Amino acid sequence: MRQKAIVSLLWGTQFDALRRFLEMHEPMVVILSADLTEPLMRTGIEATGSTVVYLEDMFDPSRDTRFAVETALMQAQFVQYLNTRCNEAREPGGALAPTSTVIAGTLAADLHETAALLDRLNEAASRYDIALFVTSEDATGDGKVATTWAKSRDIPTLHVAHGLALADPYTVHDDIVADKLAVFGRRGMEGYLDLGYPEDRFVITGNPGWDSYAQFRNRKGDCRRALDEKYGFKPGLPLLVFGTTWSANFSAHCNEDIYADSLMVFVASCEALRASGLQFNGVIKDRPANRTDGERRCAKVLSELGAAARDYHYCTDDTQLFAAGADLLVAVDSNYLIEGMLARTPVINLLNATGIVMGPSFEAESGILEVEAADLAGIMHRMLTDQAARREVIEIMGHRAAHYNAAEDGSAAARVAELMATMAISLPRRVKRYVWQQYLDAESAPLSGTYHANGRSDLAQMFTNTPSVILDIGCAAGNNAALVKERFPGSRAWGIEMNRHAAELARQKLDNVLVGRFEDFDLAHEGLAPGTLDAVLLADVLEHMYNPWGVMVKLREYMSPSGQLVLSIPNTRHLGLMDGLSKGNWTYAEAGLLDVTHIRFFTRKEMIRFCEETGYRVIQTRNSLDGGLLKFWQQHQDMTAPINIELDRMTLKNVTRDELLELCTIQFYLLLEKA
Repeated sequence: MRQKAIVSLLWGTQFDALRRFLEMHEPMVVILSADLTEPLMRTGIEATGSTVVYLEDMFDPSRDTRFAVETALMQAQFVQYLNTRCNEAREPGGALAPTSTVIAGTLAADLHETAALLDRLNEAASRYDIALFVTSEDATGDGKVATTWAKSRDIPTLHVAHGLALADPYTVHDDIVADKLAVFGRRGMEGYLDLGYPEDRFVITGNPGWDSYAQFRNRKGDCRRALDEKYGFKPGLPLLVFGTTWSANFSAHCNEDIYADSLMVFVASCEALRASGLQFNGVIKDRPANRTDGERRCAKVLSELGAAARDYHYCTDDTQLFAAGADLLVAVDSNYLIEGMLARTPVINLLNATGIVMGPSFEAESGILEVEAADLAGIMHRMLTDQAARREVIEIMGHRAAHYNAAEDGSAAARVAELMATMAISLPRRVKRYVWQQYLDAESAPLSGTYHANGRSDLAQMFTNTPSVILDIGCAAGNNAALVKERFPGSRAWGIEMNRHAAELARQKLDNVLVGRFEDFDLAHEGLAPGTLDAVLLADVLEHMYNPWGVMVKLREYMSPSGQLVLSIPNTRHLGLMDGLSKGNWTYAEAGLLDVTHIRFFTRKEMIRFCEETGYRVIQTRNSLDGGLLKFWQQHQDMTAPINIELDRMTLKNVTRDELLELCTIQFYLLLEKA
């Protein structure tokens, strides 16, 4: 019997849906394209017990010569067919007419690779019982070829949309190939319904790549602080972000200068704001793939307008942080505006001639302001200075957001995973395992995206010294130490990590990674001499250790005279935990405050006692507020007298403002030095 498998051409932004799907089923083979697979994706798949196989490995090199001959023959036969066409005018001398010339040229460029892809897919089908084909693109190139191939073999096919069609899809995207198209919200299927597609071809799931906005919109202050620290923005000034558009050769725009034209309108409007006395931080947020050309064109526009380059930051990273941390986001007929909507950031769609011809992208009920170039400066000024207008726009966006992305609660990945499960043929569901069965093996437990997918710039920015040697204990995939290393060029970063899957990823970013428990290593023997550590990270680690006191004492001798230690630790005096405990609940989970691998618990007072008892002094503390309690905190943050908090089963009496802040905190950050 052939082993069960699926073929996935999903992009990295949608990977969490694939991971959740695999966790729902018994281990299988996942057939991927190596070109679309990032290291974290492979490691995440293997952590579920499934096996990764690359399509590229399905091709037998010994057949390459014969395959080349076969495709060359196919190409020659098709060109001969074009030569016999009687209904097309011939060029002088019998040459192919322009249309046939284009077809022949495309055939020469693409036939070999297309035939190779089909050969690999056929080989995969001969080895495995393929239960599902899922892709982020079924309209062009390999995605369309592979989707058509799967349909020809009666394999269920699912296209998970990678973008929301803001205008009726009259370009290559008007052809839906897959059996089902998973769209973000009702808005994402309207254009296809206009073209006559039946509604049952679509499933509304939300966008897995936008699930993080459920948290980001409640942590806008944290997002802004992280951006200020990373880019050096002035904290007291508004942050204005412009999301660039693609150039004409990569979009439906017929204006080849759309990139520079729209950028020039934004910068000119910003300069008008500055001339009126309004100061701000200006950001031009480009796509990473466009950096080489975009940075050059940005500098040219600034020069032509006489704008000071120091007043504008060109960058290609931190897309979602900017959407959440900005005071105002401007873009051109872009999905980035929807991201601003989800983050509850006022957004402006800069209108252009092409966009108007193709139809309006946003209805008035969306709260997204559609503005012509001549009016941009005025509307920007109003959104930055008129707080009542800002609140009104944000409220309207909040009411309409689900129309654009149905998974406002961050559940899109789970919804897509469930859709994949309903479409797949005869895949056995995983036998239920309790959280203690699945996550207590720290050496091989699945990698949680919370701990391994992204670095935490807020922690990396806390160091106030200039470290040469960095040690990240419990470094996970190495992202935090990598951020510190990036901040201090020339420094060396080491990591210690128990989970072998995570350590494999960390090795790609750090100078050295030790696999195991910190307590088991002789650091001097490994090459870290006493008195040499300038920066130590303990991010969500101490609560997992049996003897964290011993760890802190051991670390002291390795700290340099100016060494600093940054730690983050969960808050046990959390309102939600106290409410649950009053009801008899103390339920361990995969992650969070009651992560099943936590064995030590601290309140703020006990954490400071812990640091002082082990020989450190606290230089700085920060509170990371729980997004679910943020609104409650904001309602009471100006309190001048103690209040009572009524929970379902108990009442907290005479709670001071500082105590309320602690109760609403999910995590504390501390900066320490040796006492």
